[in-house]
Amino acid sequence: MTFSLLIGIHQSSFNHTTSFRIQNNLTQVRVACFVLTTPKNFDSRTRAVNLTWGRRCDGLFFITEPSNDTQGLPIAPIANITPGYEHLTQKVVLALQYAYEYHFNNFDWFVKADDDTYIFMENLKTFLSKQNTSEPVSFGWISKGYDYHQGGASYVLSREALKRFNQGLQKPNATCHKYGGHEDIEIRACLRSEGVYMGNTRDEKNRERFHPLNFHSHFVGPIPDWYKHRAALKPVTVSILFFSFF
Repeated sequence: MTFSLLIGIHQSSFNHTTSFRIQNNLTQVRVACFVLTTPKNFDSRTRAVNLTWGRRCDGLFFITEPSNDTQGLPIAPIANITPGYEHLTQKVVLALQYAYEYHFNNFDWFVKADDDTYIFMENLKTFLSKQNTSEPVSFGWISKGYDYHQGGASYVLSREALKRFNQGLQKPNATCHKYGGHEDIEIRACLRSEGVYMGNTRDEKNRERFHPLNFHSHFVGPIPDWYKHRAALKPVTVSILFFSFF
């Protein structure tokens, strides 16, 4: 993905009137971004997020295992993160626990993203400014059949959803897992058990705004068969007011 290309297209999509409207809307919502990364990516992906779309978050927190050299990055002070892809569920659970314990009242919406995700915060904030954070709702790309938000495209939790997720972790049941499994599926299973529903983010022309593929795949192709099969809604099209690419 080429960030400069994405930014250029994004900026050219709006006239001055639209930009002014969006800037007014941005002040109405406070969005915290929790970005999963690892020390080996600090000089590349992590720094790119910190210098680009991460600056448009009202709070930016990188979620990573401990490192002696944070390079001045806004690292969330979370201990006991185990490195490795197989431990992503633990990593996200710890991030959402940290968000709830220390930042619940500071923000309206809570974004989980990866260090290779690109989010157009202006578009996302404009959308969120019209939503109710007191509703138990999450937003993201919905995978058909599995009923979850694909993690690579990022997903967003309302304040109420974040509260219910953390309440679910305290219950002695087998639904809210803190370890193992696929992170996005496990997080959704816990949210579902606590009555959190997945909201619709398609635009007025029924086009997708969260995207689990990179920019080139969506606009140039080819689109993989798994994506066509697992997209919860048809047709598979891209909104000009897109939120994210992977």
